Amino acid sequence: MPTISLDGHRWHYHTWGSPHNPLLLLLHGFTGSSASWAELGQRWSTHHYVVAPDLPGHGQTPASANPQAISLAETARRLSLLLNHLSRDKAAVLGYSMGGRLALHMGIRNGKQISKLILESASPGLSQPLERQMRQQHDRDLAKAIESRGLEWFITYWADLPLFESQPAWLRRSENSIRASQSSFGLAQSLRGAGTGEQDSLWDALSMLHMPVFLITGALDTKFSAIAQEMTRHSPRLTWMQVENTGHNVHGERPNQFFKLVSHFLTQSGDKAKEGNSRDGI
Repeated sequence: MPTISLDGHRWHYHTWGSPHNPLLLLLHGFTGSSASWAELGQRWSTHHYVVAPDLPGHGQTPASANPQAISLAETARRLSLLLNHLSRDKAAVLGYSMGGRLALHMGIRNGKQISKLILESASPGLSQPLERQMRQQHDRDLAKAIESRGLEWFITYWADLPLFESQPAWLRRSENSIRASQSSFGLAQSLRGAGTGEQDSLWDALSMLHMPVFLITGALDTKFSAIAQEMTRHSPRLTWMQVENTGHNVHGERPNQFFKLVSHFLTQSGDKAKEGNSRDGI
C-alpha cells in the first residue's frame, strides 16, 4: 500500500488499475478504510485509475493529537495535495457517509480539481446552531466512551444502530471485521475532528458546485433520502437516485446496482449528467 506525507501527516492509500486511466477517488465512511472499496475498486479499475485512501484515524492513516488538524476542511485540503502528487488536474470523487461529507467539502473548496461528484448517503451538515451543538456533545461523549469502554464494545454498539438494520449478516460481518482493525484513539479523534456536529453547514454553499453531482440513497434510509431530496432543491447540478429495499450502505448492500449507477454517471457527458432528478427506486 503506497504511503505519502501530506503536510507532515502520513497517509496510506490503495490503488487499482492503470495510472494512465481517468482517476476515481473513493472516500470511505466512519469506521471504514480503503478495504471497504476492495470489490468495487477492482471492478472500476477496468476504465479508471482508482485511488482509495485510509482517512485520518482509520486503517493505516493515524489520527492527529489535534482534532482540528483532521477536520473535514483540512482533510479536503490534504486530499487536494494528494491529487497534485498523483499529477492529476481532474478527478471524479465518490464518498460514502462521512466520506460523502468530505467529498462535498472537496467539491466546494477545490472544485476545479473535481470533474464529477458522487455522494452516497451524505449530508451538507446541520444548519441549526442548537442542533449542531447537541450533535457535537453527542459525538464528544461517544468519543470518550470508545476510549474508556474499548473497541469491542463500540463495534457492537455501532453495528446495532437502526441506520444499519437492513444490512444482511454477511455484510455486517465484513463491516465489523474492518472496524476491528481500527484503533479506539483513531475513531475517537475522527469523531472529535470530523463528526457531523463539527463541520460547518454547507447548505448555502451547494449552489457553488459547478460540476455534475449525483446523490445516491437507499429507500429504507428515510433520513438521508429526505436530506438528498432537499439538496436537489438547492442546485440544478444535483441529481438523485434512490435504490429500493436498501438502507444506508448502498454500495455494500447492493454492490451490483451501485456499480451500474455510478459507472453510468461516470460515462455520461456533463450536460446529460445534469438532466433531471430521479426519485424512483431501481
